[in-house]
Amino acid sequence: MLVQGQKKVPPGMRDWLPGEAFQKRDLINRFLTHFSLWGYQEINTPLLEYYQTFSDAGKGSELEQIYKLIDRDGQILALRPEMTLPITRVVSSKLSEKYPQRLMYGGEVFRYEEIQTGRQREFTQVGVELLGASGPAADSEVLALAIEALTAIGLTDFTISLGHTGVLKGLLASLNWEETALYVVRKLILEKDFVGLKNYLLAQGMTSAETVVSLLTEKLIFPQVLNKNLPAGVLEALEELKQIRDYLKDYGTAHYLQLDLSTLREQIYYTGMVFEIYTSGIGYPIGGGGRYDRLFDLWGLDCPATGFALGVERVLLSLPEIKKSKPEKSYLLVGENAKVIISRARKLRQQGKKVITQIGSFTHEEAEELAKQSEAILVNDEGENSNEI
Repeated sequence: MLVQGQKKVPPGMRDWLPGEAFQKRDLINRFLTHFSLWGYQEINTPLLEYYQTFSDAGKGSELEQIYKLIDRDGQILALRPEMTLPITRVVSSKLSEKYPQRLMYGGEVFRYEEIQTGRQREFTQVGVELLGASGPAADSEVLALAIEALTAIGLTDFTISLGHTGVLKGLLASLNWEETALYVVRKLILEKDFVGLKNYLLAQGMTSAETVVSLLTEKLIFPQVLNKNLPAGVLEALEELKQIRDYLKDYGTAHYLQLDLSTLREQIYYTGMVFEIYTSGIGYPIGGGGRYDRLFDLWGLDCPATGFALGVERVLLSLPEIKKSKPEKSYLLVGENAKVIISRARKLRQQGKKVITQIGSFTHEEAEELAKQSEAILVNDEGENSNEI
């Protein structure tokens, strides 16, 4: 016999109860429906992958967050911590090299990370990958799609923090640093520890440390940035961001953008534009993405790519209650005449109605209590309330 403690689930996991599960599934379906309007096709991958799929592309904290297990043949497996890498595996091995390809997904991922409200170890992502398309036009497509999908489900109070990996690379290009030092710099920026960043850069002998930190922390607009005396690599990255912003003006979504040159993503495979999506009341992003032109190198392919992922649970937390979908009302058919009850229920279901049947002898009060428990509209075998259906 199970004791009370064994009824729990592992830390970072949760059960989805009736009503909650409906809202989550409905939100996933609404996102995927909107993505499909832009020509994206659904793809899915196994929950279990070979660990090497992720270890070859990641390092440090990324790999520490992966759930690992050993199969009976001694192979190291991993619960997928994201969807982008598995999708690149599928595309490189099973799909023809006819580009561009527009793919979308919705599925569970797992990361062993600190548990907070809305930040669990099992969570659901929806997203898109635009493969074989380079340049600001493709980047702006995925950005505009992310924005339009969020507004379509009722979320309007959010901001896109837009950055570019080329900014940091350009600033540090002249320094002959070891990779470990660059890793420390990246980690400090991800943690938004700019005091620590400045001190570290000074300790490494970087005389322009204050200028670098200032560029990463100032509230900037494009004309101001482009007029600065900056390295060529930085100016090239900023020019790409300006073109993306101009495309988003055509989409009518540029007002959601906020230029933030300190924006980075935890995954090290990003090579260009990167962004994160923030909404009020949640202190971490509800989604993000960017360009990853070198990721297909793992599979021997040269394929530019860009995309994004949204955290379904985080989006649900961000949505006002009035914007969350409610299950359609069911009808409860109650009565002793089984033939009549079953026949009526079949006809109503053929019309797309949700119908619960309860065959037996019930008083009116008992039937009303059943309807209340089921959150259904009561209809007895004599047709009571049948005008509602």
